[in-house]
Amino acid sequence: MSFSFDFNRGLFTLDFTDHHAILGVTLDAEAKAIRKRYLKIARCLHPDVCQADNRELAQSVLSKLVNPAYGKFSNEREASDYAILLRMLAKRLQQEYSSIELQSAIAKSLVEANNYEALYQKAVSELAQQQYQDLNRMDHYVGELSELNLVYLYRREQQNKGWAQASKGPSPSPTAATPPPARASTNTFVEQYLQRARSLMEQKNFAHARKELQDALKLEPENSRCHGLMAMVYLKQQEVQPSKVNLTMANSHTTKALKLDPKEPLALEARKTLTRMMARPTPTQTKPKTKPPKKSDKTKKSDKGGGGLFGLFGNKKK
Repeated sequence: MSFSFDFNRGLFTLDFTDHHAILGVTLDAEAKAIRKRYLKIARCLHPDVCQADNRELAQSVLSKLVNPAYGKFSNEREASDYAILLRMLAKRLQQEYSSIELQSAIAKSLVEANNYEALYQKAVSELAQQQYQDLNRMDHYVGELSELNLVYLYRREQQNKGWAQASKGPSPSPTAATPPPARASTNTFVEQYLQRARSLMEQKNFAHARKELQDALKLEPENSRCHGLMAMVYLKQQEVQPSKVNLTMANSHTTKALKLDPKEPLALEARKTLTRMMARPTPTQTKPKTKPPKKSDKTKKSDKGGGGLFGLFGNKKK
């Protein structure tokens, strides 16, 4: 079944795709917060863990809405273009705001509120918690979030606060082991590789899934998600074809992923699986003890075999 998503509230009414509303983050959210929110949604909608009744719809929401939205922010050039569009939209709103009809009560109250910035932050946070709990109402929450974004954008521009680009977060310390930022020109391709790899894993086509991830890692060797998913591919492959190589590679990619991002969900899951596997009792592989051959006692041999002069002639002597 094919799903399509059309939103007709808030900033969407201005022929603008409101990626902030899709991810349920504020317009001034930092890159770190956006990534954290994306991972939370992805875990909720991922086919392996999704609790929704309609997993096909969940997969479609993830691939058609959530992943492209995050791809917009994780790509430096696209994020910059998007910020420019928002600034232009803020100016456009000063001319067209009166023709826009708000449906949400909270958005209407935001128009008049003195402390609109604090109210906006609180309202977005509360709506985001419910946004993907019931996928049948997902469009309602996205629309409501976009109305909040519209009002917030309008009021900031009205007060000549301009539109500052979201901070990219604190600069990493020289000793921090944080990964370097992804290369902007490759990120979209990496996302596509990841999607195909996940799809192939669902089909139990682990060899091709591994190939997709290998290509992704050629573009972004320091992508923790790629390493985490690669570890899971080797573990799945281990279930159908046990091999020491699978475990070694799974452990290697898990270690790499956690080094890049200690909270990488797939890598943490892989680590748990590996720990369980290592804890299983293994068949005793000790070889049965074999007694070393007794060294023949020359003296006894000689006696038993009747060797020597006494052996040859002793029996006959009485």
